[in-house]
Amino acid sequence: MYSLAQELAGRMKAIMQIESEIAEAEKKSRDEEVVRDLEQKRSDLIRTCTRDELLVIKTVMNVGRSERGYRYHFDSDDVEIIHLPIELNEHELMQKYSYYLIHKTERELAYSIEYYTAVSEQLKEGMEILKL
Repeated sequence: MYSLAQELAGRMKAIMQIESEIAEAEKKSRDEEVVRDLEQKRSDLIRTCTRDELLVIKTVMNVGRSERGYRYHFDSDDVEIIHLPIELNEHELMQKYSYYLIHKTERELAYSIEYYTAVSEQLKEGMEILKL
């Protein structure tokens, strides 16, 4: 599974790039068509993945979400990432965080990636932790 994650690093970076373009387009212009086109591009990229690829991408997201500590500041929108020591190696992390995902269908995996709001943040952290 880790070797597939290494192969998919480029695709995960492409998803993050499209998401940053969407955020930039939403800030700069009020042209909803541009944002919709970018969202469609992101959706197409996710939906062209196989079930195994989606499983790996979602696992990397789960590693990014769960292997870091977060401190939320309620008086602002700031989130502080606490870099906790990682005790498992990359293969063990992939196995640990894919355990329950293996029961998901391709459609469920695609939907959980496509409509989740913190994809880039979790992919970035997961890729950093897994050294992808």
